[in-house]
Amino acid sequence: MDLLELLENRVDSLVTEIDLLRRENAKLRKDSAAGDGTALQAENSNLKRALAGEQQSKAALSKRIEGILARTNGLVQGQQ
Repeated sequence: MDLLELLENRVDSLVTEIDLLRRENAKLRKDSAAGDGTALQAENSNLKRALAGEQQSKAALSKRIEGILARTNGLVQGQQ
């Protein structure tokens, strides 16, 4: 598996993780509105921090992929 595939797989897994965190966050918001506020608010805060970290990781990986693609594209164009 080449490096680009590995990066692509990692980005896909991060996107999936972000989606899961968003759904869990929505569930916690719903549960929070129903009653048990304190514990759910703490867990919600933790999930928001985790989501922010995942989003930062995704952004960093996207920049790295763009750099790899730019270098690869330069090599391909240089061979033509």
